[in-house]
Amino acid sequence: MKKISKIFCLILVFMLINTSCVKRRIDYLETRKNKGNADFLDFSQDKEEFDPDNIDKFDANTYLIWYKNLDQPAKLRLREPTRAKTLTNKEMVEDFNYVFNQLKENYPFFDVLKRTQNVDFLGNYDQYLQRIKKAKNEKEFLDQMTDIIGDLDNSHARIADKNYVDYILRYYANNWNSPSIYYEFLNLNKTVVRNRYNLEGVQSSQKPKGNKKKSLSILENNSSSNMTLDTSVKDIAIIRIKQMLDPEFIKEDEEILNEFLKNKHLYKALVIDIRGNSGGNMEYWQKFLLPKLLKSQKEVSNHLFFKQSQRAKLILADESLNIEKVSNVDLSAIKLEHAEDLKKFDYYIRNTIVVNPDESDKNNAYEGKIFLLVDKNVFSAAEGFASFMKNSKSATLVGQDTGGDGITLGVINDVMPNSGFVFTYTNTLGYSPDGKINAEEKTEPDIKSSSYRNSIDTIKELTDKDS
Repeated sequence: MKKISKIFCLILVFMLINTSCVKRRIDYLETRKNKGNADFLDFSQDKEEFDPDNIDKFDANTYLIWYKNLDQPAKLRLREPTRAKTLTNKEMVEDFNYVFNQLKENYPFFDVLKRTQNVDFLGNYDQYLQRIKKAKNEKEFLDQMTDIIGDLDNSHARIADKNYVDYILRYYANNWNSPSIYYEFLNLNKTVVRNRYNLEGVQSSQKPKGNKKKSLSILENNSSSNMTLDTSVKDIAIIRIKQMLDPEFIKEDEEILNEFLKNKHLYKALVIDIRGNSGGNMEYWQKFLLPKLLKSQKEVSNHLFFKQSQRAKLILADESLNIEKVSNVDLSAIKLEHAEDLKKFDYYIRNTIVVNPDESDKNNAYEGKIFLLVDKNVFSAAEGFASFMKNSKSATLVGQDTGGDGITLGVINDVMPNSGFVFTYTNTLGYSPDGKINAEEKTEPDIKSSSYRNSIDTIKELTDKDS
């Protein structure tokens, strides 16, 4: 049985997306007018509390209309959590079918899975269903669902534990200004979820709506030594980064980075070691790390594709995203590998990431060579960093192929209706600038190296040669 890695239970995967030149949006305000939706639109947060259990009654279009008219988050009716109910096998089957259908409608890598693992996930439906029907209790059900989702072979796809759900609720309480984030916040506050994970639930903060975009994932600041600086190798500074932390947790990392920048003239090369970095928040390197290190503007353009679904509407409703219908895009001009996959996708975003130098401090900007150490455990937001550094020619990558799947619009958090188990997955088919599917091809280093010692020796030889 495939086991969920503990480190990934602490990550959430919504990726930061920058705007491009073309400004277009999906026409999503065609709504069905029925009594249930009318009741939802008539809801007044000043007159009554909103019960998160009612969120499932309304489609994405109606939710988006309601959301756009909010000037502050709704006050939630949160009942005291009780013991989670015992599931019948029929309810287990219903939960399995819900997960399977959500993946069928949204998940982007079924063709990648066939090519790389020879697994026909959708074709295995009957086999999976029989396994669930044989589940005698909730433990067997959870074990089977873990194995089934594990067949996707993607670390963004998993069943969440209590720590993850609790942290996401608290984080989203302060980030209600995205329609998809707020929808998931309401969804995760449902009674069935709080009963399952024994959580009190969380009210939103009263912060006004803003332009904050989604992050690929969110990590708790569980270590005071996330960034370390090693100057023991002559002429080389080595900065080790364990996680791409959320901006509110970077104070100590900033102090260490500033220490390096004050003495940058002492080093011919800077090595940034992200081996084993499973990701975190894209803002860490886009808004903090690189602006302090770069001496000139750098940019890359990735290509993102999405299927049409209710969940996609929520994410793509962000007004900062520049969305095209795939039918309106000349894909032959982009030269993408496995273009046949794109027949199953409906929307396209040219995702241009631009990073500008931070000139507010005279010590910022490093003139020497930058090397980036990578391995197979570099994933998610860390993978996005590696891809950016290679394709913008900001650093020389040394080590092994990365873990991939860092070019994505984010992680979706969803809820099994009967059990309340939270499951996650990505809905973005992301291509790197060279036209390769990032989750399939990964990011290849410029210099292959089998070990850390070998990598440092190679970098030292290159640095000495250029002296």
